[in-house]
This record gives sequence, C-alpha cells and structure tokens, in this order.
Amino acid sequence: MQGTLRSTRFSTVVLLLVCALPSLAHAQRFVCSPIGPGDTATSLARRLTGSAAAAYDHVFQIRDPVRQMFVPKSHYQRLQSDWQACVASGPVRTTPVAFAPEADVAMSAAGPGETASPAPALAAAPLTIRAGALPDIPYTATIGAALLVIGLLSAVTGSLPRPMPAAVRRAGENFVRVFAEPLVDPSSNGPPIHARFRFARRTQQLEISLAPGPGHRYPNLADHKYNVEYDVERVMQILRNFVVSAPPRAAGKWVVVAIRPRGTQQGPQ
Repeated sequence: MQGTLRSTRFSTVVLLLVCALPSLAHAQRFVCSPIGPGDTATSLARRLTGSAAAAYDHVFQIRDPVRQMFVPKSHYQRLQSDWQACVASGPVRTTPVAFAPEADVAMSAAGPGETASPAPALAAAPLTIRAGALPDIPYTATIGAALLVIGLLSAVTGSLPRPMPAAVRRAGENFVRVFAEPLVDPSSNGPPIHARFRFARRTQQLEISLAPGPGHRYPNLADHKYNVEYDVERVMQILRNFVVSAPPRAAGKWVVVAIRPRGTQQGPQ
C-alpha cells in the first residue's frame, strides 16, 4: 500500500514538473565562455564575476558541453579545455544539473589593435521538453507517453531517491575544497584527492569519502590517522554550521568522514 502511494505521489509530482519546466527554463539562464590555458575556477570566477569566492556559489558554474551538464564543484581542481565557465544572468533558485544549450551572442576578447567581434556564447537553461519541440505529436499523447514511462520506472524502482539538499551538498564540496588546499601540488597534473558523497536523509548525515589522488598516499588512516583527524578538525572550524557525527573510518582505500548540520540530533543509521 505504501509503495502504491509513493508511486502515485511520484507520478503526480513529475506530471506537474513536466507542465512547469518551460517556465523554469526562462527563470534560470547562464551565459557561458570558453576556458583558456592556465585558467582555474577561482581565476575565472574573479574575471567573470569580480569575486574569486563566487567559484563555489550557484551563480558560477563549469559546464561540460559534450554531456550538456554542469560539472560538480568537487571536480573544479582540474579543468578541461573543452569545458566552459558560466555565469548566471539572473536569479538562480537551485543548483542546475542538466542543461540544453540555446544560441546567444557575446563579445569575444580582442587582441592589441583588433576590434572585438561577436562570438557565439551558450545560454543554458534546465533540460526540458519545450512546447513545439514535437510539432507532429499531440500534446496529450506526449503527456500520456511520459506517464507510461513514469509508471514503468515506478514499478521497477518503487520510487526515485530525492536529491541531496543544496546546503548539505555545498557543505560537502566546501569540506573537500578546504581539506585539499594544503595538498595541492602545482607540479602534479592530477587532483591530490578524490571524493564522493553519500547522504542519509533520515539522519541528515552526509558521509564524505576521501581517497588519495594518483601518486599520493594521503589521506589514509593506516599511516596518518592523527593527520587526518587534525585536518578534519581544521576543516570543521570553517564549516561552523556542521559538526562531525562519527569518527573517521576506513572503507578500503577511502577515509569516510560523517558530518551533519549543527542542531540536528544523531539518530540510528
């Protein structure tokens, strides 16, 4: 019975989203520019927004045009030349995930003695099925097909997991960024650490798994237990709205650190 109710609620919510997405597409708009050699997330944010701190804000995003998706901020330490730096041209309510490009025009940078000329930029909007995108198929048939797919997915999976709260994801990304800062080696091509997140909504606990990057051995609890504990404490002094909810533990090559918002009670897993 509960599974049926969850499936019904999920189908209703997705139907409402299908109807609302065209308006959301115009509410969140980004203008994107190419990434040049030597650019970093902070230098791009400083140049495009006037503030290096905006690199880890919703207003600034790095976009992968091949996948038409924004890159997770935990991957900002190694930018690829075919990615794009994007800045919101209006208010951003939530962190976008998938994007469909639209043609737009921005002025390209001009060299000495040259005149700036129009160059194509990309204005990104949340991926959606736009009105008129399927001119040969009636709108009701499109909705019916969408509901059929939703019903099949619900029957197989029961319900899809809800996304991680933006504040919790931002805290996890900031944790990884601050933890990795002392480990950055300019002579190395790879990131000093790898990271992944696991969020338990019932307990409001975020598990941050850290592993050494290529050519590195830190962090690990076998050889550097006290160093890891020190670095975790150092990071948590910056993330004042979160507390460590469990001591660091080893999981294969990963060091797992669990945090939760300050003021929430620790419950059973």
